[in-house]
Amino acid sequence: MIYMKVLYLLNKVTGQTIHNLQANSGHDSWLFGMLRLPKYGVETSYLEIEQFISAKLARFLRKHILTMHYAHLPLFPLFFRYDVVFTSTAYGSLILKALLRVKKFKWVILDFNVLGTIGNEKKFRQKIYAWAVSKADGVVTISQAAADAMKKRFPHLAHKIIFLHEATDPNYFKPQPDTRPDISENPEKSIVISVGNFGRDFDTLIEATKDLGVECRLATKLISPERARMLPPHVTVKLYSHAEMLKAYAEAKIAVVGISLKDDYFDSVGTFAVGEALSMGKPTIVTHTKSMESYIQDGANAFFVPYKDAAALKSKIEELMQDAALRNRIGSEARTFAVEYLDPERFASRLADFLKKVHSDPQ
Repeated sequence: MIYMKVLYLLNKVTGQTIHNLQANSGHDSWLFGMLRLPKYGVETSYLEIEQFISAKLARFLRKHILTMHYAHLPLFPLFFRYDVVFTSTAYGSLILKALLRVKKFKWVILDFNVLGTIGNEKKFRQKIYAWAVSKADGVVTISQAAADAMKKRFPHLAHKIIFLHEATDPNYFKPQPDTRPDISENPEKSIVISVGNFGRDFDTLIEATKDLGVECRLATKLISPERARMLPPHVTVKLYSHAEMLKAYAEAKIAVVGISLKDDYFDSVGTFAVGEALSMGKPTIVTHTKSMESYIQDGANAFFVPYKDAAALKSKIEELMQDAALRNRIGSEARTFAVEYLDPERFASRLADFLKKVHSDPQ
């Protein structure tokens, strides 16, 4: 039984990406339950401008005119087909909904960086965004710290804000055997892997590992080709496919998620990368942030290090490299946490309940 219709606005979702996922050639965690909600009575769809114009024109509009906050604005009339719109961006459309006082469909924000976007609200755009957010019908955060901060900033929305762990699918990201051809000849080869793009602190990791005799692999597109050529010889940079990412994790002894934002920042930077590493059963070292406290139990399922502290990071890497029993214990606890809390079915089930609650709210 279909209870309601939910529209996802995620930016650049295409029919091909959906087809690939349904053909079991990847994971769907980045779709935040879109493909899983139907089993909980919630019909889902997506809209992107690429469905209506050429890819070339869409790229031009996204780059020069619409940007991610306004890319869906031309599609606004189509939103009336749905009961709820679910999105992490689309501020332009939310502003229009608020201005027109539209009640036909509800609006739920997936909060990756709401407080960072509205900032100190001194600029006109920040004030407009904050006003629009205040008119939302629901907010889903992916850390308890973000939920608490949002409730403090928008107290009238407190009962409409929920925290859900960001899912990373431990059925896809799971421990893999190291199949390197030379592994039997060099079983102690030490590889440290770090994954991600926005908000990553790779510089501290590079500094921390320069004298450790380890290979440091950065899975990112953040570093330009020019800078990549200037990196020290122990550092490699590559943007991995889904399948390659599993292999890269398998070959690594330790995962590091360095965050370039101070620990009082309530953004969700790094949560997905942390979820991957925990799901893979990797001993993981993470820059401390308030949001990461929802994922990391320091010394139990992973380790925290202070912001931009290369010495602390180096020390923890050395400790883990030298202690196989510690690596195994932390990796096992990491995997246990991921299975219990980061399962996408858990996320989808709880999200479906929340969306139904928002939909039935008469306000």
